[in-house]
Amino acid sequence: MSGRTAHEPKRRREQWTWRDGLVIVSIVALGTVVAAVTNEDAGTSIPGCDSVESPGPPVRFNYGSAGEPGYDDPDYPWFSGPKSTAMSDVLLESLPSDVEVVFASPSQSLEFAPIQNYRGASFPDGVDPIEFSGSTSANGTLTRTGQSADISVQVRAWDQAVPPCLEGFVDRREHLANGTVLDIAEFEDKDGSEVGGERGVVAYLGDGSRVVASIDTSTGTSTGSGPLLTMDELIAVATTPGLAVTAPVPDSTPPPMASCYTDSVNAGPTATRMDIDRLNQALDARWRDLGAAGVTLERPLGSLVPDDYGQGGACERIVVSTADGRGDVEIAIGTAVPEPGETLTMPDATVVTRLVDPDGSGDDTVRVVHPSGETVVVTQFVKSAASTTAPPLAIEQLEFIATTPGLMLSAQ
Repeated sequence: MSGRTAHEPKRRREQWTWRDGLVIVSIVALGTVVAAVTNEDAGTSIPGCDSVESPGPPVRFNYGSAGEPGYDDPDYPWFSGPKSTAMSDVLLESLPSDVEVVFASPSQSLEFAPIQNYRGASFPDGVDPIEFSGSTSANGTLTRTGQSADISVQVRAWDQAVPPCLEGFVDRREHLANGTVLDIAEFEDKDGSEVGGERGVVAYLGDGSRVVASIDTSTGTSTGSGPLLTMDELIAVATTPGLAVTAPVPDSTPPPMASCYTDSVNAGPTATRMDIDRLNQALDARWRDLGAAGVTLERPLGSLVPDDYGQGGACERIVVSTADGRGDVEIAIGTAVPEPGETLTMPDATVVTRLVDPDGSGDDTVRVVHPSGETVVVTQFVKSAASTTAPPLAIEQLEFIATTPGLMLSAQ
């Protein structure tokens, strides 16, 4: 590999999964976790490492977060919604051309998530709080030549020195000509091959970034003749310039769409990529037919994605604006529990229900239940001030969208 110092791999270690979950990728879920307390002077030599520490006994403790995770946390000014989108685009582009990402909700399709902030949390002696705050992660499942594997990429700002190598979790350390330092872990699967198992790389970039890329084939399929991603390919992902915290964000890059796991979708047919493309084309055409003068959408109306609960159906939540105010419009396609309201039954037995906010705020819903039981729910949540003269979309316009012909996952 150009610019890298070659070292022979150390013996393979099956502890990588533990480090991947606790030390490298840094657990960000609330609750009880186990972290490593390190001991100095491990007495072990690792290729490329000037010093080595050994992990001590695990320490179990509870911790919580400060507020909701977000894209614009002042504690992490390098990150934002547009930065997340730009990083997600770069990550997809960094994959080899014959590797595909399994179609799923954005949170499982390599979209970088909001940063969780654990500022003020109490950690035991020997546990570094930096490992538990300030990072954004993207996760997904990859396929290639009959194989599948889960990939995780984490990015954070890093203003500290590169730490000593940790015994049992680093096979070798490499130094690139541009100053990047790589900590690499590779090991074989139980059958002695390198097709299965886990491998990962931690890249300390010269601009003050730390990028972690790891891949786990242990729960996937493996009918190919080699690893889904080679170590060189995984390193190429981790060192992609656009993932660095200082990488510029292209002008007009939009933020990620708000998550749309919604109670209005209880279950529904599984949404395929072809289904989503067809439905989005139908919504874009319907928006053109609506001709809503003076109404601006932050992104096309056809922006449906698989439901974030992973239980079938499709949804979206986009910002709608006028000169008087703004709101969110949420579209959910699946099945839903009927609610009372002003109901109209169409000739084909489709039932259309209007749920109008009695206060006139514009927080209105239209529910369309097709004879098959498949349901379309369009809801507007107004974010405007009390002086706003009208919501962005009238109930009639919401109904026009909800009754878009063919707006069903089961439509032929």
